[in-house]
Amino acid sequence: MPIQSLPVSALWATVGSSFGVQFIVGAASIALENDIVYDLSGSITFGVCTFISLYYRQLASNGGLIALLTKPLETFASLPSPTTFHPRQLLLSAATLTWASRLGSYLFVRALRNKGDPRLDRIKKNPAFFLVMFAIQAVWVSMTALPVWLVNSVPAEAQPALEWKDYLGAALWAFGFIYEAVADAQKDAWARRRLLKKADDEPFIRTGLFARSRFPHYFGELTLWTGVYVVSLGLFANPTVRAAQAYYPSWTWLAAASGVAFETYLLTRLSGVPLTDRHHKKLHGNNPDYIKYKKETPMFFPKLW
Repeated sequence: MPIQSLPVSALWATVGSSFGVQFIVGAASIALENDIVYDLSGSITFGVCTFISLYYRQLASNGGLIALLTKPLETFASLPSPTTFHPRQLLLSAATLTWASRLGSYLFVRALRNKGDPRLDRIKKNPAFFLVMFAIQAVWVSMTALPVWLVNSVPAEAQPALEWKDYLGAALWAFGFIYEAVADAQKDAWARRRLLKKADDEPFIRTGLFARSRFPHYFGELTLWTGVYVVSLGLFANPTVRAAQAYYPSWTWLAAASGVAFETYLLTRLSGVPLTDRHHKKLHGNNPDYIKYKKETPMFFPKLW
């Protein structure tokens, strides 16, 4: 059976939206030489892409982007109720929006308090490098949530019922979400104590989840996106769906794994850990306690004892 073009078009529209939002925000940030909304724009982009991936069919039949921009109220009013989507689509979309809202608001408040992101102090002074950071963020949104975009692009009526992989993935997502949120809360509490001069003996955080690994928030984030991928297997690893190949090739379940692979590479090799490690080395590189902490504490996966 030939692969239908509509889901593929929805996928391209979603990726295009990611780059469009990041280009607009990036241009403004470069002009102002300001990075305060950098992380927040990433979360907003996740929201925009979730909407596009879900409603692409309806938007395409009602005038597309032009109608959305020129007649937004009329266009939104014509969209069907979320209840018309498959539970798997609603589950993944809700998970993406919940995570993006929490992380985006947390990082935005932190950026306001710190008057920016110290990791980007040098980068934002170079327009080309700063633009590359926004491009990387667009790729991040496009790739990390690829399982979500793929599932949302397949019509609800073509999706099989929820099964054990969906429930397992949801449990992994919940664990990762809570783990990341707790790590962020612990780091935020430490930063506030430092700001109030109540933690002068704590030049870097090494308590709570940070005693288990140096980057517990990144571990939580990777875990929750692994959960998202496992949920997507409820669709793309389904034997009937794979055999039909009506919307995507049978190997789509493997292609969707590139989202988790990219997230792992990004967090551990490109922007997450390397940028933070470089900043910490600058601040604490000569501190014997930090050297000991870094030597004895795993970078990513938490130690159990």
